[in-house]
Amino acid sequence: MTSTRQFFLLSRPKHSIKIAILDDHPIINLGTASYLRGHADFDVVIETTDTDRFFAALDTHKCDVVVVDFYMPNDQLDGTHLIKRLRSKYSKLAIITFSAGKSVETEFAAFRAGANAFMQKSSALPLLADSIRMATLHPKSFFSVRDEKLDEVTPRDPNETLSSAETEVLRLISEGYSVTQIAQKMCRSKKTISTHKRRSMSKLNLSDDLSLALFLKEKYKH
Repeated sequence: MTSTRQFFLLSRPKHSIKIAILDDHPIINLGTASYLRGHADFDVVIETTDTDRFFAALDTHKCDVVVVDFYMPNDQLDGTHLIKRLRSKYSKLAIITFSAGKSVETEFAAFRAGANAFMQKSSALPLLADSIRMATLHPKSFFSVRDEKLDEVTPRDPNETLSSAETEVLRLISEGYSVTQIAQKMCRSKKTISTHKRRSMSKLNLSDDLSLALFLKEKYKH
């Protein structure tokens, strides 16, 4: 059986894949670009931390793939608005989306906005290289990392899996309420609220309170 790695090697395009990178963290930008430049089939032609410079560069440099940070807190354009603008202006681009938080909602949002792949920044960089190649070869598919392996997936809206009580508990947590305060507010026991919280985190594939905090920050940011 041909391995995944052998498949990538056999199916590489004849020309170098031209890549643009946008991330608000200069160190991540530099590290990502440095890693990708180590591959013979990649050519990193744009590397910036600013969305305005990014779009200006895309207007003058032909690219095949963009690797973009989903959350750009210092820029007006980020998240789904950034992806939708990229898809609208450059319809043939393959869009790979990064996110620092492990959030199935961010993955779903990227999918709905028109991205071709989603990755957590904590994933191994070889998976980014695989994502770029697969998104280039299969522009109508969507790829994401599952158990440290790249898979073709169709993300589901995570909000469809949460009960109304679980959704309300998460909303109150995002507003700064403690489990005890939520129990009092909802006239439920502390144990019940803790159960709602735990089940919500399990459904959303959030492993700890930090992951939950990052998820809520993205979900309820204004």
